[in-house]
Amino acid sequence: MMMKGLFVVGTDTGVGKTVLSAALMAAAGPQTTYWKPVQTGLATEPGDTPTVAALAQLPPERLLDAGPRLMLPASPHHAAVADHTSIDLDTLAATGRAHDAPDRRWVVEGAGGLLVPLSDTQLLTDLVAALALPVLVAASTRLGTINHTLLTLRHLATLALPTLGVVLVGPPDSSADSALAAHAPGAVLGRLPHLDPLTPDAVRAAGQTLLAAAPALRQALS
Repeated sequence: MMMKGLFVVGTDTGVGKTVLSAALMAAAGPQTTYWKPVQTGLATEPGDTPTVAALAQLPPERLLDAGPRLMLPASPHHAAVADHTSIDLDTLAATGRAHDAPDRRWVVEGAGGLLVPLSDTQLLTDLVAALALPVLVAASTRLGTINHTLLTLRHLATLALPTLGVVLVGPPDSSADSALAAHAPGAVLGRLPHLDPLTPDAVRAAGQTLLAAAPALRQALS
C-alpha cells in the first residue's frame, strides 16, 4: 500500500516548516496524521510534534511520534552519532507503512533542508524517496529565498521526486514573487503570512486559506 499525503521540506532550517505543517493539519480532515520521522535538538526544546499538536489542537490519534529522537541541536547525522545511535531508512519506512491505512493521509515534516544528511551515506532526499510522498516546499521570504527555492526545486526535478509546489512563508516579497514566476512558473501554491500572535485560531485560518487556494494541496490531503 502506498502512503498518501505530502512531505514538507524546507529550503533551509527555520523557514517555517512546522507552522506550515500545523496549518495544514488544522485545516485538513480527521483522516490526516502528522509525523516528524527524525527530530533533533530535544536537549533544548520540546520538539516539533508537541508544537504541531498544540497549534493545530490535535488529539493523540492524529499524531505519530516515532523515529529517532535526538538530543543535540545539530544535523541529524551528527546528532545521531552524539547519541550513539544511527538513522535507518528501512526502519523509518516500515514505521510509516505499519501505521498507514487506506483512508489515511499524511503530513510528514522533514528535518532542515532538502540535502540534510541522515548518515554518512544517506540524505533527507533518500527518506523522501523511501516514503514516496509528493513534496511541498516551505520557503521563507527572507533574503536569499530566490536562490534557495530554485535550487531546491531544481534538485527535486533532477531526482525525479514528485513535487506539489512551494508555499512562501513570511511577509510578501515582490522580488521573490517576480523571480519565481519567471524561473519556476506555477510553482507557488500559496502563502503563509507571519502569524502574530501565533494562536491555534490563526493557524487554522491560515491553513483553510491555503487549502482553499491550492487544489493540489486539497487533493493530496483528501
